[in-house]
Amino acid sequence: MQKLCELIDSLDGKPLTKYTALYGHYTRGDIVYSIANVFGGQVKSCSAELIFPMSRLFGDYPVAPRDRIAASAYLLREFSVCAALANNTMEQSESKVEKGMFLPYRYGQRVLETSAVRWDDAAETVSVSLTVRLPLNKPQYSGGKSLAGPTVTLASKNHVISARAVRLLLTKNLPQLAETFLGQFDMDGFLEAVLLYRDQCAIRAWLAKNGYVSFIGNGAILPRRGKTDFKEPKNAVPFQSPPSMEVEIPLPSGSAVRGIGIPCGVTVITGDAYHGKSTLLDAVYSGIYNHIPGDGREYVITDDTAMTIRAEDCRSVRCTDISFFLKNLPVAVDPRTFTTDNASGSTSQAAAVAEAVESGCRLMLFDEDRSANNFMYKDAAMRAVIPEAATRPFTDNARMLYRTFGISSVLVVGASGEAFGIADHVILVNRFAASEYTGYIRQDVPDSPEYHPAVRTFDLRRLREFCMDRRLTVQDTGTVTVGREPVNLADILPHATRGQLDFIVSFLYFLTVMERPNTRILRDAVTGLYRKIARNGINMIRQDGLCGASAMEFVRMQDMLAILYRLRCVEFRSPASEKNR
Repeated sequence: MQKLCELIDSLDGKPLTKYTALYGHYTRGDIVYSIANVFGGQVKSCSAELIFPMSRLFGDYPVAPRDRIAASAYLLREFSVCAALANNTMEQSESKVEKGMFLPYRYGQRVLETSAVRWDDAAETVSVSLTVRLPLNKPQYSGGKSLAGPTVTLASKNHVISARAVRLLLTKNLPQLAETFLGQFDMDGFLEAVLLYRDQCAIRAWLAKNGYVSFIGNGAILPRRGKTDFKEPKNAVPFQSPPSMEVEIPLPSGSAVRGIGIPCGVTVITGDAYHGKSTLLDAVYSGIYNHIPGDGREYVITDDTAMTIRAEDCRSVRCTDISFFLKNLPVAVDPRTFTTDNASGSTSQAAAVAEAVESGCRLMLFDEDRSANNFMYKDAAMRAVIPEAATRPFTDNARMLYRTFGISSVLVVGASGEAFGIADHVILVNRFAASEYTGYIRQDVPDSPEYHPAVRTFDLRRLREFCMDRRLTVQDTGTVTVGREPVNLADILPHATRGQLDFIVSFLYFLTVMERPNTRILRDAVTGLYRKIARNGINMIRQDGLCGASAMEFVRMQDMLAILYRLRCVEFRSPASEKNR
């Protein structure tokens, strides 16, 4: 730290651009402090990394590689608490000087791979990244005249470096933060988080082996506060499985957990308004992720390829085969190469189903409130009026999709009973209590023709141009902008964290500029890059010029494909049109 103190003293009164002189590694005791990447406008920040010996945190406990996603999540949450306390207790260094601040990565409710924690087995260390907002001195404007006291002579209002404030931040408060984190580290809480993660992974394996697509444990708290991802404990009714659908799953810890098991096939959730059926469906979707202790959905586990299929008016659809839905149109439109810049609710939902098939989805989720009625079903009266309809509703195709591709469906309905005729199970939600409803008649729906989607090729040249020009931006509101085209992720990736937004833009850049895939099938290209990420970690794709957060968080392949499908700058073509070019 002596070298850092000398560097800081030499910067006193100099412009904020000189903060780059702080780059380097500094040691105090057995903790290494790394400073790099100064960025920002008038207020400068830097990327920092605290490197701890594993033995200081975990003692003799060996953290296995399979547990490190959960271990990283726990470390970040505990470190964030310590950083918040440090920010609250830091004293102002002097008048007219804005103190710095520690900004650790804000980890959410889901347990995801993150680049904010780095494990080095060779050195037996674990590193935690954070952003440090650096202090600045705001001397009075002097018009070029010397001011009394230690303030330097200035000819403008430009801010300068206060060595005293920087020393206080980096040589006193930052080491205190590190030592507080080590001293308050709760090994029991850490083990609880790791063991929960193992249980969650075991439940996923059990579901896949035994023919289930989702599980909700008894006692789970499903309602969320407003539109956030945080639980709403006020007046929340803990979930209780219907006895007829209850399963017991053994856990690696030696205990077992009981709850509802939703089997493969077609499941319908029904009930009156405000009784909790959409809340139940949202919980099923949330189970694609593991959740942290205390979230309320620790034992809500769903097939991790599940996708929500909803109507999206005006979305772009390119050369997509929706022939399972459209046929014998009176206009010159080929449903096997359907293309539009402004899809209707029904055609956008049909395109979403085709894309789910293409992306390898094994579970599709539908909510009547977010769907196009003419896509979802057609009752007997309408079939009589239009005997030779050009559209085939989803209720006619659900069994075919399951039989052909193994894709199960969960549908929330409250206004029409058409879906009952194809259901394997019906869950009735009444006053937030679930029961299995058996008073329906399953109908023998005529088999839909086998659906074998036409293969389409892709062209990333326009997207590559935007990436090479660095025309990729993210907003914390959950929007990624490519060129001038905004992509609202709320319907694709609910509650996206800033780290996930940074993962998305880094992935797009790496795929188009660095990877330059030679395959013509988009799923093959994306799958190939995900395999490399699995081997090398998500930091391999990081693009610091594009990322604004101190870390990235993992985004599923299905979600990345959904984003690429919606980008107008990604071109898709049928093999036939490719030959005619």
